[in-house]
Amino acid sequence: MASATVVREQATLAHVGQQSFLEKTASRTSLASATTRPTLSSVSRVNSFRLNVSYSATNAAASLSLPTTPRPGSPAGRRRMSSTSGVRVELRNLVNSSSPNGGITQNIRASRFGEPTFFSSLSCYARRGLSFILSFSFLGSLMTAAIFTYALQNLKHLLVRATGGPPARRPFATIERQRAAQRTKKDHKVVRDIGYYAGLIGLKVSQFEVTTDDGFILQLYRVTDPTLSQDQLKQRYPVLLIHGLLQSAGAFCVNEQDSLAFYLCKSGYDVWLGNNRCGFNHKHVKYSYNDPRMWDWDVREMGTKDLPAFVNYIESQTGYEKIALACHSQGTAQTFLALSRYHIPELGNKISVFCALSPAVYAGPLVDRSFFKFMRYLPNSIYHAFLGIHAFIPAMIDLRLLLPTRALTFCSYVMFHFLFDWSDERWEKALEGRMFQFSPVYISAESMRWWLGKDGFATRRCIFPRDDPAEKWFDGRCPPVALWVAGRDSLVDGQRLIERLENAEPDVVVVKTEMINEYEHLDVLWAVDAVDHVHRGVKETIWETAWKRENCVVPDGCVEL
Repeated sequence: MASATVVREQATLAHVGQQSFLEKTASRTSLASATTRPTLSSVSRVNSFRLNVSYSATNAAASLSLPTTPRPGSPAGRRRMSSTSGVRVELRNLVNSSSPNGGITQNIRASRFGEPTFFSSLSCYARRGLSFILSFSFLGSLMTAAIFTYALQNLKHLLVRATGGPPARRPFATIERQRAAQRTKKDHKVVRDIGYYAGLIGLKVSQFEVTTDDGFILQLYRVTDPTLSQDQLKQRYPVLLIHGLLQSAGAFCVNEQDSLAFYLCKSGYDVWLGNNRCGFNHKHVKYSYNDPRMWDWDVREMGTKDLPAFVNYIESQTGYEKIALACHSQGTAQTFLALSRYHIPELGNKISVFCALSPAVYAGPLVDRSFFKFMRYLPNSIYHAFLGIHAFIPAMIDLRLLLPTRALTFCSYVMFHFLFDWSDERWEKALEGRMFQFSPVYISAESMRWWLGKDGFATRRCIFPRDDPAEKWFDGRCPPVALWVAGRDSLVDGQRLIERLENAEPDVVVVKTEMINEYEHLDVLWAVDAVDHVHRGVKETIWETAWKRENCVVPDGCVEL
């Protein structure tokens, strides 16, 4: 079957190309007050921040109060210095005593870096060079340890068999052999192209570019049945899928007809796939790859910038006022953060249901392994010297160009197995080449520091700064939530989230909770039997909670409620 045609379309949202607040401030010689235009990324709950701006050329000073989004994780009274061309800006956090956050506040997300100069650029290149050497050495050490550990495990299995013990069996070995016998040469081809895999099963993928209000250009994909007319397509309920850490949208498209994206499309949904900022295509309306401002973000920007941009664009294209959202791992974290009272809870009014797969809200025991502890105890200055201020270990992505497909698949699996203690026993072995074509991707070193660094997720063991049952994270604007939790997931603790939502979040309606005891973190996407344990439940939950479903075609296997 012919490969799917990929259509590229530019889609520009509001605020594209706008100057940052600090750049606008720097262009003025005096400033008495400032206002901000309310957008989806504004929050109704306002804390006051005072900015003291001094100009070295004129010694002029100005002071203003600016409403901004509170940011969990920053202690009250913390000061932060940020520099732009000739401007020194001091951000002093003033906690509003009447804040509904109960004192939890966040700093303004001002870039730590100003307009590049000759000397600042020289400094950045020097830091990048140092971090490349150190991080590449670190990556090499991890890879060596991973291969050595993998070899020891296989040697142990061989010794067991040699002494008369039972061989290690894959639970779906019979199904794997049957499917392998039915595949053609086209099916065995491994490429990093969602459209190609969609075309193999008769679907089509269109690609769009969506610009966030802070200037990042994101990739958005739409999976459709090419036999449908535009009128028929409008009768399908829209669903957005968001990937996890170091992954991309392709993670939902590698299991042939059992891929979550393709399964939902063939069932009768209008499926959209979002790639968070940078990924394989690091594009910005202003910043280049070498500019450190391109990489000065973390998972909170993914939730408050990327996610609303996707939702707004899909709703503008489909005409629906609400869409369904299904996320995996980090995608669930950015969504829970965005929907919380501390960020943009009004986004919940645009989502009919939030399906969270392997939800990453609480840390599992895996963060106590030596590798993660090493990252956690590094002071921030040493972390940035070691791992840089740009992309996180970019050599991981660069090696993809040098390694053959089989070698890349082996190295990727061995590394993931070593770091996260995951196994592929429930995956279809013949498809692993596809699975690791779509990861790892470019992410910021700052984002990884938010997850694993000092005072980050691994230290707090939660994406929120406090886990106080007396303090609600969400209000009545939170959409219905459905959870699929892997029972053998050591990276995140889904059971704690279930208990939190049941006991401490009275405004959150949990419409479904599925605990799959034999699953690991990625099995919710890639297991051979994921359709039975996850995908079918996602399909039915989306339909049961769909907004104005009387205008939609009933998906296959769903009843007309």
